[in-house]
Amino acid sequence: MSKSVATEVLPDRLVEHRAVRAWSQLQADHLEPTRIEILKLTKRKSAVYRLHGVGPDRRAVIAKRCRVATAEVERMVYEEFLPRVSVPALRCYGSVKESEDFCWLFLEDAVGEVYSPQIPQHRALAGRWLGTIHLALAPAELKARLPDRGLGYYLKLLRHCRATVRGILAEHVAVPDADARMLRALEAHCEVLESRWSEMEKICEVMPPTLVHDDFVVKNVRIQSSPSDFGLLVFDWEYAGWGAPGPDLAQFFLHVVSPDLSAYCSVVNSDYPHLDEPTIQRVAGCGTLLRLVDSMFWATKWMGAGGYGALAKGVHAMRIYEPTLIEQLRAMRWS
Repeated sequence: MSKSVATEVLPDRLVEHRAVRAWSQLQADHLEPTRIEILKLTKRKSAVYRLHGVGPDRRAVIAKRCRVATAEVERMVYEEFLPRVSVPALRCYGSVKESEDFCWLFLEDAVGEVYSPQIPQHRALAGRWLGTIHLALAPAELKARLPDRGLGYYLKLLRHCRATVRGILAEHVAVPDADARMLRALEAHCEVLESRWSEMEKICEVMPPTLVHDDFVVKNVRIQSSPSDFGLLVFDWEYAGWGAPGPDLAQFFLHVVSPDLSAYCSVVNSDYPHLDEPTIQRVAGCGTLLRLVDSMFWATKWMGAGGYGALAKGVHAMRIYEPTLIEQLRAMRWS
């Protein structure tokens, strides 16, 4: 889980905290936390807390206030998919509905070593874990209930990015010239990417749709050790869906896990012997572009939030993404 931030005044009696009150609805023994950490608070009313001392054996419990639809996706993954696969997984303790839109989801705390894509053994472990996940078959009923993460989903995000950038350039005369030039260049690169979309679909269709984490980044991963082996523990499945495996294979963009592609290939070759490493590398290249599209989409959400401060925040993010977009288009020989 992410580093705690002090942006909320906790009650003097921690048992009166809203997360603890919700947790007490699932537990016969109403334990008061020894401490509450605020891990995340947003203006969209989502929140994540670590409740110390309230779980089994007085371990910490993660309490997530999130939208009902988001909680349903996470519960499906923890309760219906991961138990079918021989990988470490967190325990989901259940959920408590708060309103029509929001609920509380309670999870085992993720404990372990911080993951680093700079450590080859970590990347190899991630590659084998991801290959195992991608080979696992999910019931058709579960696939139907998961959000769509096919390439069409990302194409919609890309088109939203282009439309937002065009609108800002047309409507915001106060955008500094340097920022305006960057945004025009970025829009042109996005146009190039869209023109290559059919090629991307052909590259990615060598692998069947699968469960996609879609936020497979360092902060959502821990390394667990045992006397005989190491395991990868992956959590925060709120953006998960069913679709193209490429985004989880993305390499060295911002904080992505960057799984070792040789290790991944060694696992999936058992079912797909036609998949050699160069082919997987092309899929991963597309995945890096899809992760870029997703990141740019969130930046444009900031830019459209109103006020110059939000616009400047989005423009700053786009300035970071543009060089990687250019580099990846060139790596795919699309620019």
